[in-house]
Amino acid sequence: MDSIFIQRMKKNRRWFLIMSLIYGVLFTFCLYRNLSGITFPVITAVSLWFSVLFLRKAGITFQKGTLRYFVGILLLGISTVLTDSGFFHFFNSVGIILLFMMGMAHQLYKDSEWGFTEYVKKFFIMLWTWIISVGELFRGNRKNTEVKIKADGADCTEDTPKENTGARKMKWKNAGPVLLGILAALLMLIIVLPLLMMSDKIFLQIFNSLFRFLNPFRFMRNIDFGNIIGIVFTFLFGMVSLYAFFAGLFKMNLGGTDVKKPGSSNYVTGITFTGIMAAVYVLYSGIQILFLFLRLDSGLPDGVTYSQYAHQGFWQLLFVSLINFVTVLVCAKIFEDNRVLKILLTVISVCTCIMILSAAYRMVLYVGEYDLSFLRVLVLWFLAVLMIIFFGVIYSIFKKDFMLFRYITAVVSVCYILFSFSRPDALIARYNIQNAQETEETDLYYLMYGLSEDAAGEIAGLDVRDIKDSGMATDLENYFKEISGENQRMSLREWNYSRAAAGKAAEEWLSERE
Repeated sequence: MDSIFIQRMKKNRRWFLIMSLIYGVLFTFCLYRNLSGITFPVITAVSLWFSVLFLRKAGITFQKGTLRYFVGILLLGISTVLTDSGFFHFFNSVGIILLFMMGMAHQLYKDSEWGFTEYVKKFFIMLWTWIISVGELFRGNRKNTEVKIKADGADCTEDTPKENTGARKMKWKNAGPVLLGILAALLMLIIVLPLLMMSDKIFLQIFNSLFRFLNPFRFMRNIDFGNIIGIVFTFLFGMVSLYAFFAGLFKMNLGGTDVKKPGSSNYVTGITFTGIMAAVYVLYSGIQILFLFLRLDSGLPDGVTYSQYAHQGFWQLLFVSLINFVTVLVCAKIFEDNRVLKILLTVISVCTCIMILSAAYRMVLYVGEYDLSFLRVLVLWFLAVLMIIFFGVIYSIFKKDFMLFRYITAVVSVCYILFSFSRPDALIARYNIQNAQETEETDLYYLMYGLSEDAAGEIAGLDVRDIKDSGMATDLENYFKEISGENQRMSLREWNYSRAAAGKAAEEWLSERE
């Protein structure tokens, strides 16, 4: 049986369809070929507004707890227009979708009663329901239609004029399903036709000839067919995504509590396992403290310098830390409650924190030798986040009702938003330029083409006189000319703070050398 919310959605189907159409238009205007312009935070705010309207139409009042998710979504939208980094453009969008799903789950269900595993399971259920609910847009209220048709048929046995009226009603009622079928076919053709045209040149020529034949007006002959397909696809994607999400959300019942069953496995097994692992980790952590942090070089293996020792084993430590994170959670869940087991899990967690510090320290030493890169900054950020997460893991070992999933979500969300606003490409360029004794070719090319235009303002501070290679100076000049040209072609809809600042820096750099 359908939930009361999906029943209300079906009852007000026309309203939801019209609002989805309006949203599709706004979605296309803001995001078509423009995933990082000033319109991105606009469509972010519009999406939240439409979601509130959809909830109210379904009879759901807005809860104050949802506001924190909305704030995070808006901050990610603003962050997107402040940077030119493709990494943040992508993951900001992913973060917006994830926070939006969590906010809507909080609206309809008592997610505070969900445990870690229950939250993850229901989250994937929501995602899958969203995908399979795309077909809801193309389904009419067939049950209601059949009831009305039967009612009309009963009246037809008494009066012929009523039979004609019923037939006319049936004809008009079929118009809606026909239009939905056409819309579904167009959506499919948008995906299929480009693939068919790329697969066979003869089909491409015939299709182009047919398209030119169907455009008798001269001013229509130069229509950009690919552009039209892109606009239509963007419109349909926005419209269908909004409608399907709420259709799936209202249809699914994700309520109920996460019954936290105590572990059933023998705690002796858990103590034996964690005891052996803890002994190994304590020995390893002691070595890190003595030979890495305190620098007792005399105990290093033959032929290994301190620098080489510090640079080794970073990725292995990172991988072991992730394994320990899963191990602690699983052991705390499957084994019977025991004080000794909790202490051993805490020891493993503390040793993992020492491993994280060791990995971070190794990376810092590596950066001091080989400068910064985006990957190295990303790794350092991840290690800091993982350390904070482990504080929550340690607390959850002794506090069973601690909402670990929501804690991890809050930590990752806050840390990522701060990271996205920091514009790390600019920080990397500044650090590398200030610490470079001499500008090498590979270093300059990484700054220009390995980083986004966030770094252009820092690169503009380079003095050409410090660059002895004339070829490098020419490449630098071409780099700023390209940025200046892109900035001049940028429309108001595509305005991006980082690209605008880079264009201004490029024009100033070029004007100083004229």
